[in-house]
Amino acid sequence: MKIRFAFLLAMVGLIATVSSCTQRDLNALNPCTINGVVQNVPVNPQRALDLLIVIDDSASMRDEQAKLAEQVPRLVNLLLTGGQADPGAVGEFPPIESLHVGIITPDLGHSTVPAHEFTAGSTPEADFNPTSVCMANNGNGKAGFMQVTGFSGEPRVMCDAITPPQDTLYLNHPEPGFDATDLVADVECVTGQGADPNMWGCGFEQQLESILASDRNTANGGFNRDGALLAVILITDEDDCSTTDPRVFDIEARASNPFQGPFNSMDLVQFNLRCSAHSQALQQIQRYVDGVAALKNDPSQVVFAAITGIPEDSALDRENFNSDEERYAGILAHANMEEIADPARKVDQPDQQLAPACTSTDEFDQESLAFPARRIVETMQGLAAGNTGVGTVVESICADDYAPALNAIVDRIAAALRQLCLPRPLNRNSQDLVGCEVREVQPEGSTCATAGRGREEEPVGTENVGTDDDPDMREVCRITQLPSDPAIGVPGGLGWFYDDFTPETVSACTFNPEQQRVSFTDGAAPTTGARIRFECLQTAPPTTQDIGWPCNDGDEGEADTICNPDPENCLAEESLEECETRILKERYDRDNLKLTCNPGSNTCQLTCQSNVECPGGFACFDASGDDKSYCVNPTCNLN
Repeated sequence: MKIRFAFLLAMVGLIATVSSCTQRDLNALNPCTINGVVQNVPVNPQRALDLLIVIDDSASMRDEQAKLAEQVPRLVNLLLTGGQADPGAVGEFPPIESLHVGIITPDLGHSTVPAHEFTAGSTPEADFNPTSVCMANNGNGKAGFMQVTGFSGEPRVMCDAITPPQDTLYLNHPEPGFDATDLVADVECVTGQGADPNMWGCGFEQQLESILASDRNTANGGFNRDGALLAVILITDEDDCSTTDPRVFDIEARASNPFQGPFNSMDLVQFNLRCSAHSQALQQIQRYVDGVAALKNDPSQVVFAAITGIPEDSALDRENFNSDEERYAGILAHANMEEIADPARKVDQPDQQLAPACTSTDEFDQESLAFPARRIVETMQGLAAGNTGVGTVVESICADDYAPALNAIVDRIAAALRQLCLPRPLNRNSQDLVGCEVREVQPEGSTCATAGRGREEEPVGTENVGTDDDPDMREVCRITQLPSDPAIGVPGGLGWFYDDFTPETVSACTFNPEQQRVSFTDGAAPTTGARIRFECLQTAPPTTQDIGWPCNDGDEGEADTICNPDPENCLAEESLEECETRILKERYDRDNLKLTCNPGSNTCQLTCQSNVECPGGFACFDASGDDKSYCVNPTCNLN
């Protein structure tokens, strides 16, 4: 049976405390560690994507912009064809039917958030003097405005975009009178920023702040749509210098400025060295972790990617790490990511040049440098570590070909469009069900009694999808969960099922160490305008054989070997039974404890006949009424 689609769940750990009547220190008891999730997901009616490209407009970016221009047709066609424009390059996904493209630069002049009150200029009364480029537009630079002009071709000539709808600053597809070829040409044009020296942006670049500035700039209205996925691609060869104090941008020495040196106003590359030297004046990274996640009401509808200054080292490839968070830590720990001066490159001024994270050469054998993008990678790390739901990608700007980097970005976009993958496995009970409930808020005109498709006829409640002043009450229906057994395959019937075995799941969920998702059977997929809510509560399995360890009940007369201890933890000449008794006594301070597989929950539990036999804080309880009692914590709701 065909699988239609599924939705991403973010798992949040909730830990309750357990009391113990023993006096000596014991290991924490496992049963109160719960995996919980409540996620509310709209059904995307348009397969819509809002793509924001942040392109560095400094003088050093000409070669990188040319490499991006080479890939623009392929990027756009991959998105519009669901990966079919280049078969095998990325996983298949629903083709984008509605595409917005907004293009901004990191040029915010010397502006800050909150706005500063210092005086800029070359007069004696000035508090600081940035470069003349940073003084443009009253010191606000391009201020997060989306650009509709750029440079294209070779030699580079100025061009204007033709696909923005009237009175807007973003490119749009489909746009009446234009086709995908026109969109490609516009993206190539507008991503060519700063090709002319008169168009260069401020050398003190505020890449991270520019993303937030673009979102709050009302001139960009209409770009970021409700119900559309938002993808941000940042392309820069320098690190972020989003600041709270513009005196960091001073290129002259003055006693009143606490941020002194290095000074060399004729050398553009000293800017990033100055920013790293005065990092205490920069915005906190958490501002951008929170800000990027807040770009959409549902952070799982945000993808943040960067092609930037990280080493070209195969040891840093994603496949070598168990998680994005682990990879970002590995990148930051790499020797080339250290922010230090590089005297070998500027012998006459050894303190004026940062050591690069990576280098590349163009067709004329001219070397391009990219400097350690620590703040950008730290933002990605914070998004990954905080389980925000935001999809993240970081690739090296020094690559000769940007196709692999853009493949990784498209795969992330595809994963967010599918909303398929669960971050960790769930444990099936004896009925092959998991501890989740899926509910659907009905679209306009539908009720639970008429919905069908595996929806229970009796609503579980109602929800106001309108406002307090203009309410719009919709029925909420429970969707039937179908038992799923990997040995049998996709279940029959209408409803949803826990899927950790189909080839579609394996190929779709490659970003997780283990692949699993929630899928709908053919005919049960939510319809346009509905909202799907997942509510899950399940005991988190421990990391070693203990209470709650997943198991399979052995056949009658056979031992439940899955609940036995790891032989590596046993002493020499010690049987598994003796080993288990010793380990459980050390853990729970009780004699003669034994783990057995509870066939109702398919988890290991301590058998008992009375409360006295259970560890402190536990009670002997027959949950299923089958005369099989286990030690449970009364404060926990165990599945």
